[in-house]
Amino acid sequence: MTFQHHTASTPFSKWLWQTRERKLLLGLAGAAVLIQFSVLKYLYPFPNFLPDSYSYLETAFSNQFINMWPIGYSRFLRLLSVFTKSHMLLTLIQYLLLQASMLYLVFTVAYLLQTEKWVLRVLLGCNILNPLLLHISNFVSSDALFATLSLIWFTQLIWIIYKPGWRLLLAHAIILLLAFTVRYNALYYPLISMLAIALCHIHTREKIAGIAVVVILTGIFIAQTIRQYRSTTGTTQFSAFGGWQLASNALFAYAHVPPSPYESVPAQFSALHALVNWHNDSLRQLTQRPDAELGVYYLWDEQAPLKKYVREKYREDSTTDGFKRWASMGPLYGQYGRYLIQQYPIAFTRYYLWPNILNYYSPPLEFLGTYNMGKDSIEATGQFWFGLKSNKVHVTFTDKEITSAIILPVLLAVINLVFIVSFFSFLFLNGLKKSMPLFRQALWIMLLIWFCNAGFSILASPIVLRYQAFPMVTTFTFTVLLVAFIIYESGIVKTPVEEEEHQLMTPAIFSHYHR
Repeated sequence: MTFQHHTASTPFSKWLWQTRERKLLLGLAGAAVLIQFSVLKYLYPFPNFLPDSYSYLETAFSNQFINMWPIGYSRFLRLLSVFTKSHMLLTLIQYLLLQASMLYLVFTVAYLLQTEKWVLRVLLGCNILNPLLLHISNFVSSDALFATLSLIWFTQLIWIIYKPGWRLLLAHAIILLLAFTVRYNALYYPLISMLAIALCHIHTREKIAGIAVVVILTGIFIAQTIRQYRSTTGTTQFSAFGGWQLASNALFAYAHVPPSPYESVPAQFSALHALVNWHNDSLRQLTQRPDAELGVYYLWDEQAPLKKYVREKYREDSTTDGFKRWASMGPLYGQYGRYLIQQYPIAFTRYYLWPNILNYYSPPLEFLGTYNMGKDSIEATGQFWFGLKSNKVHVTFTDKEITSAIILPVLLAVINLVFIVSFFSFLFLNGLKKSMPLFRQALWIMLLIWFCNAGFSILASPIVLRYQAFPMVTTFTFTVLLVAFIIYESGIVKTPVEEEEHQLMTPAIFSHYHR
């Protein structure tokens, strides 16, 4: 069998509207998107607020460069506020952007890999009807915007593999920077981008230039963020939240081991460690512990030791503002978290890593399961930002549980499981030799992202479902492609004959199906 690389003779933009089939699919996709959003707004007329929402809004209002969360989403909110205060338009724009990025990925796959017609229909229908995309778009949160930018970033990687050019590389670097500013889950994105650029088929000078743009843009943002932290808090750090999160993760493990005396820890930790020991003694007296499940207890609960230590440290200080107090603790908490993990690696594996691995397989709903955290009102920040006459919010029905989201953890678990089984079946059926080079390269990139996302998510923080929209779409997309290969390779379905040049039915993704 010989490899035959697919080279499209029709531009992508023209190809989208070339056949009646694709025109119909695009029309149905647009109608489905609008119908779903209309139903959502009928059921939930207001956006869904969570604790992060108010931090984003406050950062947007004060136009800060640093805050608890990356500033990209706050800048997005501020940009939209120039044109409108409507919360309806905010959620609609978030949803349209997310669905458009998904369509960009699906149709790129169909165009470059010449997928079967039924494959495109399955990818399009299931992704458009995915309730996760709808519900995260209704949050005043960075989830939908980050998923949008990540899907565009990933799709651009496929295009870079296929046909790189300086315009594409520049656009890719900009999208990467935007994703980086919206959520620090993108910390590993530049490495994957640089690898893809280094391996693509362009002149060495263009590769160097493409990689340089990625490094320069992200480097400038990182340097500016560190400078702002140094100026504001007097500490050198990139993300104060990272230090808090590391300490929180470590405390979930340390709470289950015999306490070590505060005199035995390094001097800079002794006061904090004494408070942690006292707190853990109190927890052992409870029948229902607040840290029984991985979550945000050690991060945000006012009775947890990290918050208490901040209050103790600044008890006599009435001039330092809340953010500076919070951010100034980032380096110390990061060092303390690393110390505890190094001292108790087995406990950390048992009480943090292993539960989080299970969460990655089937993530908890967290705030996705209940509208507005079960409350019938929002804080003054949200009321002011959206110009609402009242702080009261309501739903069409009295039940604030979001029932359509209940199936999502199981669905994601099934997708991950089927993907793993399909990939090994693909290898067993010698798919690497039978598939076209572009598909193999895209599959390896997708696998690298899949493993990086899993590793980063598990190590970084307790996993929740709303963080997994991007990997859910990409994993499902490649699962369908692998299942298609298995179906045709096994002979369950006969390969159809091409009906016209570049029609979607052409199974060119696998080289032995070429005419």
